[in-house]
Formats: sequence, C-alpha cells, structure tokens
Amino acid sequence: MVKERILVTVRTYPAISAKYREVVCTGGITDAGEWRRLVPVPLRLLEKDKQYRTFDVIEVAVGRGKDGRPETRTPQLPTLRVIRPLKDWHARCEWVDPTIFSSLKAMADAEKTLAPVAVDDVLEFVAKPDTPEWSPAQREKLRQQHLFGDNPPPEKIPFKFRFRWRDMDGAEHNSWFMAWEVGQTWREYRKRYDDPITVMRDKWMNDLCGPQRNGKPGAPTVGLLCLWRVWPAQGGCREWNALVWGLRSAEPRM
Repeated sequence: MVKERILVTVRTYPAISAKYREVVCTGGITDAGEWRRLVPVPLRLLEKDKQYRTFDVIEVAVGRGKDGRPETRTPQLPTLRVIRPLKDWHARCEWVDPTIFSSLKAMADAEKTLAPVAVDDVLEFVAKPDTPEWSPAQREKLRQQHLFGDNPPPEKIPFKFRFRWRDMDGAEHNSWFMAWEVGQTWREYRKRYDDPITVMRDKWMNDLCGPQRNGKPGAPTVGLLCLWRVWPAQGGCREWNALVWGLRSAEPRM
C-alpha cells in the first residue's frame, strides 16, 4: 500500500454496481508522471469533502488493481483527501504533456491501457439511442440503494455517445465517449433545449473540437484518454473508450 498524489483528469458517468451500489471509474496522473485508473469509487456516496471533481489534485493510499491492467489501482477510500483544484490550464499540461502519444498504436505498442492520445481531427459526434430506463436488475439495486441513504439514484442516460476521430498517424477510431461531463451535459441540455442532441453535437463539433478553436487550423486539438476495457466473459472483447480530458493544441511525444 502506497500513498499517491494524483491529478484527476476524467471521471465516468456513474454505473450501477451490485456490490458498491454505484461506481465511477476515475482516470488521473500522479505527480511522478504515472497514469492511474482508480476503481471502484462510489463517488456520489462518499462524504462531501471527499467528492473530488475533474482537475482536483487528490491524495489517497492505493493497492494493486485486480483487473490485470498495469495502471489500475484500488483506492483506500478512508485515506482519500482533496488537496486543491488545479485551475490553471498550463499547470495541468505540465502534468500531462510528457505522456502524450501520437496514436493508439504507439500507446498499445508501449503496453499502456490508459494514456492521452493526440487527435488530428474529430470527425463525428454520435449519439445512439439507448434504453431509457435501467434494467429490472439495476432497478432492484437502485431500490435497495434508496433504502440505505438519501442520495437520489443516478439518472439513466438514454443515449450512448461516441466520437469518430483520427489520430496523428492518420488512423480513424470510433470510441465510446463515457466521461461524466457528457452525461451531465445531456441532463442539463434536455431541460433547456427542444433538441438537446443537436445542441450537444454543435457544441462539441463546432465549438470545443472545431478546427479554428486554437487559431491553428490542422493542429491537434484534443487529448483523448483511452481506456482499454476487457470483458473476459465475452471472449476477451476489447474496445478503446474515449474520455476527453482537454481541448487544446498538443505536441505528442511518440
């Protein structure tokens, strides 16, 4: 067991868990420049002073993960404390920039399963309709959860979001966009707009990921954190999943 200081760069939208009620997978980088995947974390159920946000620096004791991926760690939640938010973008980049890969292939060749990959272009923001309600088994877990606390259950997002994008080697990818922020954006926009998906697509494609965002047409604009998920029960199926951590020009190291 070691204590590490970690800059939180991404959080997934909450998922229902039989053992932990609900969990969030957290990605971040240590002050030693090593990427970490913290699981399990029932983030919304922690004490308020432990409920970290994206770009908070936290300190927590961690043990080796149980899923075989080198970056995964099991956090000891009683030791978790939020140090401070890191608000300056250049300061965030000082943590992350030395670890950026030019492509998913370069990342995979380095035997990494969690790292930022420079993006040459974002081609499409995809919102595929999904079931609008939790499954019966998930609803039962939520019912049990409600019996043990006042926290309202996480809302089911009736879409699965994806990015089609091209890395700096010219390879195209279609990655599941699973960040906390995209789920929260849908929840906010559906209250404000008649067609929230169209507004979200415009926000990401023309604003956040637009070719002129940095004033440098053709420059890489996004660092994607790519999480390699493995489902052994499904024959070892693998998929790269995108967790957008930042939108800016980036110089890949490999």
